Amino acid sequence: MTTRATTLEVVRAPLGLTELLLPNQVAEHLLGHPADARERIFIRILGARHLLQAVILLMAKDRIAHRIGAVVDVIHAGTMVAVAATDPRRKTSATVNAAIAVVFAGGETR
Repeated sequence: MTTRATTLEVVRAPLGLTELLLPNQVAEHLLGHPADARERIFIRILGARHLLQAVILLMAKDRIAHRIGAVVDVIHAGTMVAVAATDPRRKTSATVNAAIAVVFAGGETR
């Protein structure tokens, strides 16, 4: 495991914890309004995924796990691009999420 990967997971874990515990604040920051019930669920699911992924990758001893993590992030980025293209209301949050996922994916492959 590289120092860069460790740093990445140290950033990913608090992001996930924040999304899991404070979905309204995350939505207000990204969207400018509190999350509706559906948005809260999705923000919390994403937060749990980020937190779990960070823990798994911090414990991983090989690069394969980090490459799998990168694939998960690329898939997430792709789904967010699709959401941004089809849902004007969620375009901003989906675009931000896609960008974050691309950064994480890039970091996992180094």
